[in-house]
Amino acid sequence: MNEQHTSVTIYDIAAEAGVSASTVSRALRRPERVSIATAEKVRAAADKLGYKAEGTQHRPPMHRTLNIGMVLADITNPFFQEVLRGAEHAARQQGMNVLAVNVDEGVERSKQALTSLHGHVDGLLLASSRLDNSTIEQTSRAIPTVVINRPVPGVASVLVDNYGGTVKAAEHLMANGAHSITYFSGPQNSWADSMRWRALLDTTGHPNTAAGTDHPLTLAAPPRLVRDVTTRKIQVESPTILGGRIGFSSWLEHPTDAVVCFNDLVAIGFMQQAREAGYRVPADVMVVGFDNTELTTLVTPSITTVAGPLRSVGRVAAANLMAMTLGTQKILTRPRILPTRLIARESTRT
Repeated sequence: MNEQHTSVTIYDIAAEAGVSASTVSRALRRPERVSIATAEKVRAAADKLGYKAEGTQHRPPMHRTLNIGMVLADITNPFFQEVLRGAEHAARQQGMNVLAVNVDEGVERSKQALTSLHGHVDGLLLASSRLDNSTIEQTSRAIPTVVINRPVPGVASVLVDNYGGTVKAAEHLMANGAHSITYFSGPQNSWADSMRWRALLDTTGHPNTAAGTDHPLTLAAPPRLVRDVTTRKIQVESPTILGGRIGFSSWLEHPTDAVVCFNDLVAIGFMQQAREAGYRVPADVMVVGFDNTELTTLVTPSITTVAGPLRSVGRVAAANLMAMTLGTQKILTRPRILPTRLIARESTRT
């Protein structure tokens, strides 16, 4: 081995980690050939003993699979379909393939996907809100990793401006006469969801003290505060059309002038149930979605939505990941934020 170190040898690391010297060699030189848990155990032992390897955090593997793995929270969601298309486009340009695994928003299925893909891909794209930061950090130390639509300390990430997009949505609703807004939230523990709720509270003059004092990750200027707008939050069962339909009954207990939905699917479900209950959109309640999926123009009324460059998210994430697998790019310490814009349609008064 050509690693540069002081007096620490792979035999010292092997003894500390409780594995063989050959396993240490593979874990340090070709981490994709051992399990994520073993790679992490060896790296922890090496760090404890002060072992320093030459080069960047990830070396290009001697044997490339020409595959990148992608863990998707829900392949039926148009958001993830668009991101996947962007990643596939970038991969094809480099002669690589994308192996996508759908985990249906499941925690255990997400972890199983990491194990299944490891050893069969050169790097990972993670588009799953259910994985905790520690699992992602551990994975990134074993194999090049890029996270999509959420930041993780020390791990490369690409995301849309969730905060700035929600500010635009709230300001649009207030400009059209909304004095009360309900937010239909996304999955629990979703970073994107927390950013959108924080943006709504900040814009309507109710700063979310629970969100901390850190400046939000956004490209937008500080929102114009309006202090006569009430806000409430409804936790939907799932970020789907059914989730929006079920959430309508909670909204009906305390109706508001407008709703901002975690995504377009929830917005469609809410509007369907509202129409069945005799509510008119936008005359009785204005509705804003998120993601600008094709469905927003296929329903009546068409949906005002926050548009993010979803295919660009996939392309940028995949391009960064492939550069990392080749060893031509170091880990990005700051998230790459792509801009959002509001597209006003029939579901809000214009």
